[in-house]
Amino acid sequence: MAAYLTRNDRIKSELGKDARRERRFYMFFSILAFVPGAFALWEINYELWNMIGSVASNSPDMALTQTVRMLPLYLTGASFIFFLIYTNGAYRAKNVKARASKWCAGGIVMIVLGMITAAYVGIGVALGEYDRLIEGYVSPLFPLDMLLAGVIFIGVGFLSIRYSKVIGEKGSALPCVDDRGLFGWRLRTFGLLRALCLLMAMIGFAACFWGIFVLDFAHGCLMYGIVLWLNYFTAFAMYFAYKYIFCETKPGIRGTTAVKLGSIFLIINVILFALHLITVQIWNEAPDVVAFGILPADFLTSMNIFAVFYGVNNILAPIIAIARGLVMEKKNRSIA
Repeated sequence: MAAYLTRNDRIKSELGKDARRERRFYMFFSILAFVPGAFALWEINYELWNMIGSVASNSPDMALTQTVRMLPLYLTGASFIFFLIYTNGAYRAKNVKARASKWCAGGIVMIVLGMITAAYVGIGVALGEYDRLIEGYVSPLFPLDMLLAGVIFIGVGFLSIRYSKVIGEKGSALPCVDDRGLFGWRLRTFGLLRALCLLMAMIGFAACFWGIFVLDFAHGCLMYGIVLWLNYFTAFAMYFAYKYIFCETKPGIRGTTAVKLGSIFLIINVILFALHLITVQIWNEAPDVVAFGILPADFLTSMNIFAVFYGVNNILAPIIAIARGLVMEKKNRSIA
């Protein structure tokens, strides 16, 4: 990573004052959407597995009831994730017109999501679906917090539309990037993989935070808990490296950066995944007695679901990164 450590090899080294300010604007909103979105997605993950458990235990009525009550939470999580995606898309748009249209389209969707969320909570309180405006189930303010989130999303939507008009009138100082994946097709190559890695990174971030408080080492199995926590952490670390190292490196050396990052994470993740499988074999009871608080799927199914999802993600993602980097290097050599 010596190339990245050289200041002149980063995108911002070529940016003027206005462009740097605009870049910070995008970075700020990415973090602002990622953190609360991660915790919302974590709650959604828990609720979904609880519903699956209700269906598996022949109580589909409980699953339906919970779905109706938790719909504002699902909409809130979807809104945060969508905001993160469309701001990132605007940041890496192919031209100024595309950047403005992404802000406009994203703003319209945010208004719709916010209106549905706020209206759903209001109607739910009026019809008695919620006993009162503050029940305190998911959070101390639930469902009032969901109502406030809906109102905020509506405001964000209008501001996004307004910002799209500003870009259309005054332009954008930030250079545009046409990032369309390995062969030029977003969805057929890296679009879906990036979406998967984003979801895994958000859940991994929330799991790392909650794991500090809920991992129970009273029964021993210290090594299992540490390895599990590190597996969650690398899912978040890969997204961080992609967004703040790979995407912020000049196009000419991105291929090399992708190969180096992919190689580093592949080695780390293979070792961590192998250690995870070994520790599960040594302490079969560990997922239930140590980490039930951050392994809802494993706890409810009595199966090692974590290994399937995170094992595939944490190993496949760096392999794809290496492949992409090699292709980018080949293209750069052919151009040169």
